[in-house]
Amino acid sequence: MSQNADLARAQQRFARRQRLVRWKSWLPWAVGGSLVLLSAITVWLFYFSSALAVDGVRVTGVDTVPVATVTQVAAAPLGTPLAKVDLSVIAERVRGIHSVADAQVTRAWPNQLEIVVTERVPVVVVTDGKQFELVDATGTSFKTVPSRPDGLPEALVVGARRDVTIRSVVTVSAALPVSLRSEVRSISASSPDSITLNLGAGVKVVWGGSDDSARKAEVLSVLMRRQAKVYDVSAPDLPVTKGEKR
Repeated sequence: MSQNADLARAQQRFARRQRLVRWKSWLPWAVGGSLVLLSAITVWLFYFSSALAVDGVRVTGVDTVPVATVTQVAAAPLGTPLAKVDLSVIAERVRGIHSVADAQVTRAWPNQLEIVVTERVPVVVVTDGKQFELVDATGTSFKTVPSRPDGLPEALVVGARRDVTIRSVVTVSAALPVSLRSEVRSISASSPDSITLNLGAGVKVVWGGSDDSARKAEVLSVLMRRQAKVYDVSAPDLPVTKGEKR
């Protein structure tokens, strides 16, 4: 009986070892198959299923540009799986809006697109005597308004090469110290190299071109310690004043 019991236990141990060997041989295949199945389900869920499809757009960062305008121009492909949407194409469309300086588009899982807009900020209002254009720090004219907005220097720009002249005016305006910029009533420019600042009480600053504007601003700050009618810093190393009170 003892021998029979020992034999039975030995057979059981052998059977367990055999099952373990078979399980170990099949384990990599089982794991691999599970991973393939999981990958297939993931691909289907993200790229083909309607469960993660676009069903709306969220717009932030706008103030003067209507949300409806951004949404319409973006033309988000509603119903398309979120993972398949080309974000750069949508962002480029939104950047085409005149008052938009930049736009970033991201996925807001599980079903939304988020558009973050950076609007253009006017730094000067340009006029030709008939209409007023808002111009940002890049020299881009992005909006026409019927009257001059408060708090912005006005620039009368005439003549050829108007776009280049406007960019020069913006460069000059940006170079002015805040204290001096507040004194500027208007800016006149007939060319990129012929810019004049009109201050109060008939005082003028002949600026010339936009080159070396930082240096010209420094010289002008010193020069204005004298009371004069005309300050000429077009050649900052040889500044000139006219109509100086003595």
